[in-house]
Amino acid sequence: MRALTLIVRIFVGLLFIVSGFVKINDPLGFGFKLEEYWEVFGMPWLGPYSTAMAWSVCLAEIALGIALLTGYLKKTTLWLLSLMIVFFTFLTFYSAWFNKVTDCGCFGDALKLTPWQSFTKDVVLCVLIGLLWMGEQHLKPWGKNPGKPVWWLSLFFGLYGCWSLYDLPLIDFTAYKKGNNIPELMKIPEGAPLDSFSTMLVYEKNGQEQEFTMDNYPAEDSTWKWKDTRNVLVRKGYVPPIHDFTIDDLDGNAYTEDFLVAENALIVVCRKLQQTDLAPLQAMNALLPWADSKGIKIAVVSGSVKEEVLAFKKKNQLQLPFYVMDGTTMKTMVRSNPGLLMLRKGVIVGKWSENRWPSQTDIEALMQP
Repeated sequence: MRALTLIVRIFVGLLFIVSGFVKINDPLGFGFKLEEYWEVFGMPWLGPYSTAMAWSVCLAEIALGIALLTGYLKKTTLWLLSLMIVFFTFLTFYSAWFNKVTDCGCFGDALKLTPWQSFTKDVVLCVLIGLLWMGEQHLKPWGKNPGKPVWWLSLFFGLYGCWSLYDLPLIDFTAYKKGNNIPELMKIPEGAPLDSFSTMLVYEKNGQEQEFTMDNYPAEDSTWKWKDTRNVLVRKGYVPPIHDFTIDDLDGNAYTEDFLVAENALIVVCRKLQQTDLAPLQAMNALLPWADSKGIKIAVVSGSVKEEVLAFKKKNQLQLPFYVMDGTTMKTMVRSNPGLLMLRKGVIVGKWSENRWPSQTDIEALMQP
């Protein structure tokens, strides 16, 4: 039992540390995932607190993982691990059973798990933590002061998460990291599996509805009346890493290709227009004549309707060209409001947050020769 407890202790401790780290590296991204859960559970009022809660949960995972490895306050650690994993198991089961949240966010953007994979992982962890309880007497402290690394490393990772919130994640696990080629990541490889659908025909008889396939529907029985035809997804096909990158003008005209083939393009992402920090937009507005003279294409993308955008531009005296983009895409592109991406023929060569906005010199240094 001693050897088994040691193996489980190391595995669970490291897993919690890794899981917490990849999320505290991007607490805003995990906060977006929590917002989805609050919507599912009918608690949207928790939305404004999602980022702070995400940071806290990630830090707690890391601290508990370290505490388990060092043997610090072992009973308290085991109780907190148990409560946390039971809570997560409930969330992932609900998500899987009702298919409400398609990615639990357990490992952020570093590793995507389906809802059932996430639930299975949590069930296994429940079993492993149960084994730790059985071998509790073997969880001896490592070192004379097992609490010291817990507190110092927790402080380090807490500050690390704060920096990610101030600027951008130091490690970018998204498909929009610097160096990625957006057009290439939008392609579907030749021979890749496509979505497979099954056509179901709904007929009614004596007030009762029944579904039939194309092979067994009652074509010759006039007592059945056709009600509806449904296409049911049987197998999900290949989904490219970037599959929802579109840029339309305020009237719905497509401009995606224009920005992906441009020698140099700047994409200003305003996820929530009315909550956007104006200083970066005003700085970009001042650069507009220079950018036009250099042939740099600029797009300020948001999810707002035309009337709201025009009123915003007028109120803040902005001449910048505004476009429309999907809200989920903007959340993935850059964890800042506003944020900025610089493209050279579709390749991401620069990425900045509102707090580290680039100067004209910074942009010039990355321009296509």
